[in-house]
Amino acid sequence: MTWKDIYKSKVCSHQEAARLVQSGDRLFTPLGLGEPSTAMMDAIADRKDELKDVDYISSLVFHPYKIFNPEYRKAFRLITGFYSILTMSQNEAGISTFVPVQSSNVGRVAEKRQKLFPRRQGIITQVTPPDEHGFVSLGLDLFYTPDIIDQADYVIGEVNPKMPWTYGDTSYHISRFDKFVETEEPLLALPLPEPSDVHIKIAKNVVSLLKNRDCLQIGIGAVPGEISKLLADSGLKDLGLHTEMAPMGTRELVEKGVVTCKFKQAHRNKIVMAFTIGDQELYDFLGNNPMVEFYSASYCNSIPLLVQEKNLVAINGSIEVDLVGTIASESIGDAMFSGTGGQLDFVIGAFWSEGGRAINILPSTAKGGTVSRIVPYLTQGARVTVPRHYAQYIVTEYGIADLTSLDERERALALIEIAHPKFRDELLKAAKKRLKF
Repeated sequence: MTWKDIYKSKVCSHQEAARLVQSGDRLFTPLGLGEPSTAMMDAIADRKDELKDVDYISSLVFHPYKIFNPEYRKAFRLITGFYSILTMSQNEAGISTFVPVQSSNVGRVAEKRQKLFPRRQGIITQVTPPDEHGFVSLGLDLFYTPDIIDQADYVIGEVNPKMPWTYGDTSYHISRFDKFVETEEPLLALPLPEPSDVHIKIAKNVVSLLKNRDCLQIGIGAVPGEISKLLADSGLKDLGLHTEMAPMGTRELVEKGVVTCKFKQAHRNKIVMAFTIGDQELYDFLGNNPMVEFYSASYCNSIPLLVQEKNLVAINGSIEVDLVGTIASESIGDAMFSGTGGQLDFVIGAFWSEGGRAINILPSTAKGGTVSRIVPYLTQGARVTVPRHYAQYIVTEYGIADLTSLDERERALALIEIAHPKFRDELLKAAKKRLKF
C-alpha cells in the first residue's frame, strides 16, 4: 500500500474518530489554533451516556465545546493549565481543576502525571493536508502537542486545508496517526484591540528600554500591538524574535528591516516560536515562511536555550505587583484568569542572558481607576507568577521602575513613583508599615 492508500483507510467521520475515546482515558486537545473543531469535540461529548471517568485536559480554549456544560460532568473531568475568557468561569464554579505548570515543562509534567496516575492517553489536533511524501504539519500551534503525541496511545488528526504548512519541528508522517477527519473551517482570528492612552504610554516606556540587536519575546494584546507599531518607526535595527507566540505586526517589522535575527546566538536568521494567535495577515506571513520556525514550548522556552541569547528582552503583562516586586499575572486572589504560561521561562532566561532585561507591564489602576495595581500585598490567594528576586523592570503609564539591584525599601519607593498619583500617599504609608522605615 502507498501512503495515500493508508491515509484513505484512516479517514473517517467525526463520530467514528470519537469512538477511539474510551472510559478512563486521558484526552488532550492543543491550545488555540491547534484545537479541534466543535463538531469533533461534540461527537465525543455525545457519548456521555456510554463514557465515564475521562480526564479532558485543555489549555487556552476558544471553541465553546458543549463538553464544558454541567450535564457532561459525570463522564468528563475538566483539567486545564491555562484558562481563557471562555473557560475562566469554570474555575469560579469549581467544575475544573488547574495544573500549575509553566510552558517549558508541560511535557515533563504530563509524563510524570502519567507515571503517577497511569491512563490510556490520546490527543486530537488540527493538521495540514499531507504533502507528496505523506507528511502533515501541525501548522501554527506546536506548544505541547509534540510532547503529547510522543506519549499518546492514539492520535487523531483533523485535516484542515486552512492550516498553513510551517517550518521547524512541525511535520509528522501519516503513519503516526490512528484516524483522520477532514474538515474545513477558518482559523480563529483575533483583531488587534484598539489601544487606550494608557496602553500607548506604556508601550512608549517599553520601547525606550530597547536597543539595536535585542532579541524580543512579546505576545499579543493592546500594548504588544502598540509596541510593534512603535518599533516599525523606531529606527532600531537587527532585532531578533525568540518568543512563545508571535506579536501582531511581525510582517512589517521584517519588511522594514527592524527584525532580521542575524545577530541571534541560536537559530540565527530565524524567528522562533511555539504558537501564534492573531489575524489572518499574521498567519499568512508565518505560514510557508522559511524565516519562521515553530517548536514545542519544551524546546522553544527551554531556559538553557534562552540564556544563550544576548540581550534577550522578555515583555509580559501582569495583574498585580506588590511593594517588594512580587508579580501576580494569572489570578486575582483565588480567581484564576489565565495560567503561568511562559512568563517565568522568559523572565529567568532574560535575567541570565548577557544584557538581558525582563519587563513586566501593567496599567497603574484597574476597575475604572478605583483600584491600584501596585499594592502593599498581593490579594489574598493570588498565585505568584514571578518571585520578587527575578523581578527587573516594572512599567506603567507613569514610568519605569528598575528593581534589579534595589533592596526592598528602595523597591517600594521606586514602585510608588510609577503608581497612579492618587494612590501614592497610601502606598507610602503601607510601605513604611510593612518594611518598617
